[in-house]
Amino acid sequence: MMYGNGAGPASSEEFARWPKHAGLCHDGAVLRIHFTFADVTKVRVVVLGPLAELQTSLSKLHEPGNRALFDGWRTRTAAGSQVLSPDVREVARFIAPPTLALVDLFTLVGPADDWADGVDRLCRVPAGPLRDEFALTAGVGIRPGWIGDFTDGDRTAQRRLTSALAEYHTLAIAPYWPRIRAVLDNERTARVEIMASHGLDAMLAGLAPALRWKPPVLEVPGHRGAPAHLPANHTDTDFYLQGRGLLLAPSVFNIADPGLYLPWNNDPAVLIYPIDLDAPTALRLWRRPGETNERALAGLLGTTRATALKVIADGCTTTELAQRLGISPGGASQHATVLREAGLVVSRRHRNTVRHALTSLGVDLLNAA
Repeated sequence: MMYGNGAGPASSEEFARWPKHAGLCHDGAVLRIHFTFADVTKVRVVVLGPLAELQTSLSKLHEPGNRALFDGWRTRTAAGSQVLSPDVREVARFIAPPTLALVDLFTLVGPADDWADGVDRLCRVPAGPLRDEFALTAGVGIRPGWIGDFTDGDRTAQRRLTSALAEYHTLAIAPYWPRIRAVLDNERTARVEIMASHGLDAMLAGLAPALRWKPPVLEVPGHRGAPAHLPANHTDTDFYLQGRGLLLAPSVFNIADPGLYLPWNNDPAVLIYPIDLDAPTALRLWRRPGETNERALAGLLGTTRATALKVIADGCTTTELAQRLGISPGGASQHATVLREAGLVVSRRHRNTVRHALTSLGVDLLNAA
């Protein structure tokens, strides 16, 4: 594989590190993915499967953002994680450290429709690619410990690693997977239909604003770029597919940081991009079987904030909201601010009062509940 214009083949370590190694990257760069004619004929939209969503979900436990979309899931998962085995926490720290995204299991496995298939493929990845991927943690001082024995085919390490992944999967992914899968399938179907009816240009253009299509280049805004250790003839903002092809993979959990990942076996590059997730869809996603609509809304927003949303549906001032909730005006103002930042509420000042009303998204969320 070649990088840049006329660049020679990268080492396997460089190949694995670029461009996902966040700790060695430069924030704010625009990654430009260059297509040849051969690449244009090798673009597919795929669902990577539960193993990929599992890994991208781990970062959401550390991130405070997107509260209106993920707090329902985050609260339940964080509470349930307290009783998980120590192996789960150790594996999570290894494959998804809070500030880095290093060990990408899904690039080792490829698209896997179900959990058992993904784990089986992981256990059958050759030792060489496993060692290359797992070795990435050494550069930032994360010691694999017993997890490193997995790369040598150690049966005890294999059992511990797969059991730890299964524990977290049972808690954080499995209860919601049918609905997550439906959202991802709908996204894939929509993109495939656009491509079939209107061509690749229209499909790629429709991925804005997360991605920008400027033929024959697909731009990834805000990408962290390439690590500084690559040779001088590698650019930090350009990647040339050179006939390799590209898999576009929508993700529920990876909603803010599209990333390009390179499989070990010269399969097409994988670009994970965020789906357009809104609050009503999130409410449906994180509702557990048998859960009432009222409880689901409270789980998504919090009990007080869910009540505040219902009060604001009738239109009210901050003082009226405080009286209805039985809290101070300052507390009511804070709840209104969070709802406004989530796009659910609009606030307008008139003289000495602030009046709140629902946005169309807020109305949709209440209707979904």
